[in-house]
Amino acid sequence: MLVGTCVYLFDRDWGSTQFLAPLAEWQGEQLPLFGTLGLVLPSFCHAYAFALLLIMALGRSGRVRRLGAAAWFAVAAGLELLQSQRLDTLFPESTALLAGSTVSNSLQSYIVNGRFDSGDLAAAALGCLFAYFVSSVLEVPK
Repeated sequence: MLVGTCVYLFDRDWGSTQFLAPLAEWQGEQLPLFGTLGLVLPSFCHAYAFALLLIMALGRSGRVRRLGAAAWFAVAAGLELLQSQRLDTLFPESTALLAGSTVSNSLQSYIVNGRFDSGDLAAAALGCLFAYFVSSVLEVPK
């Protein structure tokens, strides 16, 4: 999670990042520390960390590890697909349905201001697979 956070601290404009926007005036010169990898590294790290946490919370069996990784990929893929322009043209009323609570306003902002990226989708898939493999390696045979 620290690596993913470093991408936002060093490579990205703080004004465009929700958790850093209040500090944007303090941002110094951006350092392209991660280069092109910085475009998809947060998606990988986020999927890896949350899939691993979900796997750990659900249990230790092989079936549960597969389910946890697949479930988090479904969440990550769903959120990425919500940013697709095609989805907005198919369901133009979808943004109006999200008006209201703070959570839905944040989701609406994520959808409207984000953009679909197949690289992020692939990075999320790799992050979930990596979480599955790491949790499998950590499993002690009986």
